[in-house]
Amino acid sequence: MAGVIKELPPSAHPEHMMTTIHRKYNLGGLFFLDSWPVAPQPLMIIADPVIAAQVTQKRPLPKHSVYEEVIGHLVGPTSMVMTDGAIWKSMRSMFNPAFTSGHLKSFVPGIVDECLTFCDILTEHASKGDIFSLEEIATRLTIDVIGLVALDVELHSQMTQNELVTAFRKQGSWTLLSGDLNPFRKLNLVRPIITRYYKRIINGYIERVIDKRFEARQNGTKLTQKPAIDWALNEFEAQQESDRRSDGITSNFKAFKSAVSDQMKTFLFAGHDTTSSTICYIYYMLSLHPEKLDKVLREHDGVFGRDISLAAGLLKANPNILKDLPYTLAVIRETLRLYPIGSTVRAGDDTEILYEGKSYPTRGHLILVHNHIIGRRADLFPSPDEFIPERFLPAPDNFQEVPKDAWRPFEKGSRNCIGQELALLEAKIIMILTLRKFTISAAYEEWDAKLGRKDPGGMFGFRSYQVCVATAKPVDGMPAKVTMRTGP
Repeated sequence: MAGVIKELPPSAHPEHMMTTIHRKYNLGGLFFLDSWPVAPQPLMIIADPVIAAQVTQKRPLPKHSVYEEVIGHLVGPTSMVMTDGAIWKSMRSMFNPAFTSGHLKSFVPGIVDECLTFCDILTEHASKGDIFSLEEIATRLTIDVIGLVALDVELHSQMTQNELVTAFRKQGSWTLLSGDLNPFRKLNLVRPIITRYYKRIINGYIERVIDKRFEARQNGTKLTQKPAIDWALNEFEAQQESDRRSDGITSNFKAFKSAVSDQMKTFLFAGHDTTSSTICYIYYMLSLHPEKLDKVLREHDGVFGRDISLAAGLLKANPNILKDLPYTLAVIRETLRLYPIGSTVRAGDDTEILYEGKSYPTRGHLILVHNHIIGRRADLFPSPDEFIPERFLPAPDNFQEVPKDAWRPFEKGSRNCIGQELALLEAKIIMILTLRKFTISAAYEEWDAKLGRKDPGGMFGFRSYQVCVATAKPVDGMPAKVTMRTGP
């Protein structure tokens, strides 16, 4: 393994290393890796969609405790990311309605307005002609969007500093990097003190929002939106009424707020990370493949007309128009195939995995369903490192038939990503409102020269690759340049 590590950029995501190992040694759909002391248990790495379905869909294995170590300080102990059994089921059932495609349509006007602010920021960078972090401004956009959808709060982090967003970003900077090859970094004695400090700020902010929302509902204030937090309040108020009828003792609002706060932090964390990184790579891949960009632009012209100033109003008036963009969706899906945000980690139990006629016990293993390997297997996705959105077009215009369960950036089964519909919706709106107005391209060459890098490296044929900061993010925050588009 040491030989493989030397071949990679030092900051490359651990999943890139696994994919490189898989290719170098021509490994199959299931292999094992003992990476002590980096991982607490031997790794059972699943690189096949059929096997992946066994542990996530047919007989879902529980989440591994490694989540607590890596992101516990960000999302809290009762987060649906980390819990199992009845606690997870109750939380997931409570919030499922908030993230259906039908319900999310009501937030399209607000998402459009946030994207227009994003356009103003891009226009400012275009006028300056500077190099900036695309990931930074995209993250502030997406966290403002999830603030609307989860809390019905305008965070305004794109234009100003916000207490919640600042604390959340600072908290994230203290995240242990999963796969970090230096076990002594976990012994930082300052880290738990700092994370507790930011946790108090974050929890206090969210609980004040919950208090304010609860009070408004109790006072009969007319509320125009129904964010995720309202579905929790519905449950709490129903339980209160049931308690009054049975024994007169009402439910514990403090305990309720603590549990719901963990879910809100989960939405803020996962909801902004997925889309911000994905949109960076959409811009990156389209800038390197102008023929694909041209197809996207022609699709947008055909649906919204050539006057780009009308698109925002059309989206607000008719969110259903977003369904008429098959090539745009194909671009998003192909980008997520090449650059998945992460993979699920499960804990072995008495379940045994069947592979090539043999049975493999899972107990005592950290089970990693490796989406990056699966998405870049040549037998599943021909020309696996090439950007071919046509893979995901409806037949007969598709490049290939995508094998069942092979595309899994949001995972599969009952524990799939609750916010996947929001991520796709948001990415579409951002593309619609920016691609015909701006030319956005990565500026790694200038960035590397500025930093004196002579051989910065790259992965899978591209300069940009993913690094691990809780989730997979573009290296160096994707330095970028933007200009205003002129003409068709």
